[in-house]
Formats: sequence, structure tokens, C-alpha cells
Amino acid sequence: MIRAKRFLYMAILMITVLLICTGCSSEREERQLQLREQGISYLENGDYEKALNAFQAALDESLGEIGAMELDICYYKAEAQYMLGQIEEAIHTYTAIIGYNNSSKAYYLRGNLYYSQGKEAIALSDYESAIKYDGKGDYELYIGIYESMTANGNSEGLAYLEKAANLKGDSAYDKMQKGRIHFMMGRYGDSVAALTEAAAGGEAESYYYLAEVYLVTDKREEAEGALASYIASDVADSYRLYHIADAQITKGNYDIAIDCLEAALELELIPNKQIVMKSLVIVYEKVSDFTSARNVLEEYVKIYPEDEEAKRELTFLETR
Repeated sequence: MIRAKRFLYMAILMITVLLICTGCSSEREERQLQLREQGISYLENGDYEKALNAFQAALDESLGEIGAMELDICYYKAEAQYMLGQIEEAIHTYTAIIGYNNSSKAYYLRGNLYYSQGKEAIALSDYESAIKYDGKGDYELYIGIYESMTANGNSEGLAYLEKAANLKGDSAYDKMQKGRIHFMMGRYGDSVAALTEAAAGGEAESYYYLAEVYLVTDKREEAEGALASYIASDVADSYRLYHIADAQITKGNYDIAIDCLEAALELELIPNKQIVMKSLVIVYEKVSDFTSARNVLEEYVKIYPEDEEAKRELTFLETR
């Protein structure tokens, strides 16, 4: 009887300990998730020091354990370090990720940082490692390497675009990416054909790339139709809309620019809201719509009161 009671007591004690440990673990995970979200918010708002502190605090909650969440936070941490100009520290963070799982993404991002330091040979080696450990044929990886090499004056990056164009796959997504690549290589006919098929297959993002091709080839009506379809989709992105608007401002196509900027401001998530609003004010002024320019600028000054130049511009507009 005594042994039975003792056994029962020990069993209850073990269960209690397990429950307590599980509870502690759940609390840590919840704190870690909250800190991660805080860090991302700081990152999006340009407060990189606070972002870095939040990400480090989130990693400290792991108590040395490494899983998918910790690796995800490390990528954000490296981004915050980079934005703070802490290049060596960011490289160290990516190196730690690579040491854990030979991440293709980490090799690529570390290669970019090495390139920024003028260490081309090491950067190219990292790019090759990124391709080696890429197990899914990531188009974005090949395109990113091409863009980085091109930006650094290395024309051999075109070879990576060719490799991407020859990746296997015939889904709507594959066609969209290959349409992008054809466009980047100046194969506009092939690009339109692939992107049109991709759009018909349900890849709404293809409309954005179609708009780019049509704008470059001066097919305005087709471009406006593609843009309208992109804006109406649930994948519209403020960065891409701003990208098109910025290019069209340079060309003097102010109506297209206004459509894109206004559409960007209608989105639920607008990380680049400040530059979008400032650009919209500029375009309204270029078409002499000073009332609309003043309305946007009044709202802008409320959101960004620290912009003294905008306040002076508002005073000027109020006299028009």
C-alpha cells in the first residue's frame, strides 16, 4: 500500500513538473513571437536599433535551442544589422545560419554583403554555393544574383538568367517567372506570350510584369489594361506600384503615375507610404492640380510632422 501511494505521488509529481515545463515553454514561445512582431514593426518603420534589440531579445528566449522560428528571426536580425551599417555583424549572422543548415538564402544574402565590400571572388563563391544548395529551383535566387552582379558591373550575371530560363516547370508560376526573365533579356515577344499564359492560369502578379513589358514597348492601351487587372487583384503591392509610377514620371506619363500612386494608397499595407505620398504631391503639381496636391500634403504633414520641407511646401500650396 505504501509503495503504491509512493508510486502515485511520484507519478503526480512528474506530471506536474511536465505541465509546468510545458507552460514555461509556451510562455517563452509567446514572448518570442511578440518580440519578433515588434522587431518587424520597428524594421518597417525604420527604427533599426530597436528592431535589432527586439530580434536579439527574441533569440534570447530560445535558451539556445534552434528551430525554424529562430532561423527566421536571424534573417530579420541580419537585415537590421545591415540597415544599421553593421556589415561584418550581418555577415557573422548569415555565417551562423549557414553553419546550422547550409541555407541557400543565407549564402546569397552573405554574397551580397561581400560584394558591397568589394570582395567579388568571395561573393561569387557564395552565389555558387547558393545555387548548389537550392533544392527547389528558386527563380528569385537566379534573378537576384544576376541583378547583384549587374549592379556591380559584372556582365557575366546573364548566365544566371539563362540558367533560370531553362529551369524545369510548366506551371502558371513557372511561366510568370520565365516571362519576367525574357523581359529582362529583351525578349519582349516571348515575355508577353509567357506572362499572358501565366495570367490566364491564375497568376495575377503576371499582370504587373505584363504592364512593364507593354510600357517599355509603348503599348499604352495594353499597359493600362494590365495595370487595371493588377490593381484589382489581391496581390497588388505598393512597392511595385511605386516602381511603375516612378518610371512613368520620368517619361512624363503623369496620368499613369497618378493611377498607380493613388492605387498604392488604397492598399491595406503601405510600408513605403511616405515616398508614395510625396511622389503623388509632386505629380499633382506637375499637372497643375494644386487642390489635390494640397489635400494629400495636408494629410502627409499630419502623419510625418517632422518633415519641415513638406510644411514649407504646404504653405506655398495654400497660397495657390
